[in-house]
Amino acid sequence: MTLEVSFDIDAENSAPVASETWLASELEKVAEGRREIAWIEAREVRMLAAMLLEAEGSAGEDALDAGDPAEVTRRHDLNVRSIATELAGTLQISVQTAEQRLGEAWTLSNELFDTLTSLEAGEITRGHAHEIVIETAHLHDRREAEQALLPWAKRLGVPRFRHKAKQVLESLEKEPLAKRHERALAKRRIDVTPARDGMAHLEAYLDLTDAVRIKAGLENAAQEAREAGDARTSAQLEADFVVELLLDGQITIVTPSTDPDDVTVTRTAPVKQRAAVTVDVLIPAETLAGRNDHAGTIPGVGAIDPVKARELVALAPSLRRILTDPITGAIVNFDRTTYRVPAELKRILKLRDQHCRAPGCSRKNCEIDHTQAYARGGRTNQTSLAHLCANHHHLKHEAGWNLTQYLDGVLDWRAPSGRVYRTYPEIPVPAPPLADEPAPFDRIG
Repeated sequence: MTLEVSFDIDAENSAPVASETWLASELEKVAEGRREIAWIEAREVRMLAAMLLEAEGSAGEDALDAGDPAEVTRRHDLNVRSIATELAGTLQISVQTAEQRLGEAWTLSNELFDTLTSLEAGEITRGHAHEIVIETAHLHDRREAEQALLPWAKRLGVPRFRHKAKQVLESLEKEPLAKRHERALAKRRIDVTPARDGMAHLEAYLDLTDAVRIKAGLENAAQEAREAGDARTSAQLEADFVVELLLDGQITIVTPSTDPDDVTVTRTAPVKQRAAVTVDVLIPAETLAGRNDHAGTIPGVGAIDPVKARELVALAPSLRRILTDPITGAIVNFDRTTYRVPAELKRILKLRDQHCRAPGCSRKNCEIDHTQAYARGGRTNQTSLAHLCANHHHLKHEAGWNLTQYLDGVLDWRAPSGRVYRTYPEIPVPAPPLADEPAPFDRIG
């Protein structure tokens, strides 16, 4: 494709510059395109809200005869869950994201009317609308906040608006900050989010003052190290100091006594001594022996480099070694401590599935479900069981979904709409020979 661009000559500098008329025209086309996208996104919001309204009406009709408000609520939740699961399968997103979009659509259609109207007119983007929904979620009456936020949304980009929204809402707060901070502080936590290339994000939700002091201390320590000749970058030094501090620093746990005459028990130890965990490590046999550098894998977390994999095998007191095929990645054998088939079968399924097998769902807390109900002849074997979270377990049995499992653990979900969504196991496990009962497995030796 050839792009024709006209140029004017800047006589003073003798340099070609793109025609202002052409550039202005192209930029207006881009802006018009963004307005059209915003209109389409607003239409999607209204469609999603209509789906929820239909779910509400259907739930009321289903439970009308029973006259039970709790049953109405239960049927409503089930219908919404079914819609979210179908939406996740249709758009190839997670169920949690689908639920978030449905909830956001309901809020925009029923509470934040002006925000949706502004999106429809192309005055703001979907990103602005999302920020308004999120930032006003804690308020009982969102209208006042919406009127204060919309003018800023129309004039600022999303990143700057996100920052400005917090300032605006803080000025509207009627409850003292001290009380709000006390509630928020109770939710402090540490999260780990897997990243690519054997890395991860360690995120701490902390008191702001503590966070600022920690960051300042790390920056100052990094600067001092750089001035002393350390070749690492400031960012690398800060990250390394966090690891050093958290793993080699001391954690003191005090057990107070209710009896004033008893001695208070204090236990102090480095963090790394408290970091003993039981993990599954998928590692090619050749890697474990040190004969190649194929990556190992911690299920549900991600790939780890072979050196780290061997270190983990050496350090973990309760580590389960799972050998994989170097080409297909399929599990070929693993350590065992018992010959009991039910426990072994649970372990195989856990390694194979790792999370709920419904379309778009990644919940870890799951039940092992018979693909075909046990009461209707379903077998208790590897090719007839799969992990489902409680929500999707009920969805399968009560909301008109049908499930088919194939020998390799692939599941086909047929929705009430007739659409079929296919989900795949996280780790391929070769199907055992068909038998009435699961065959016993040999111990690695």
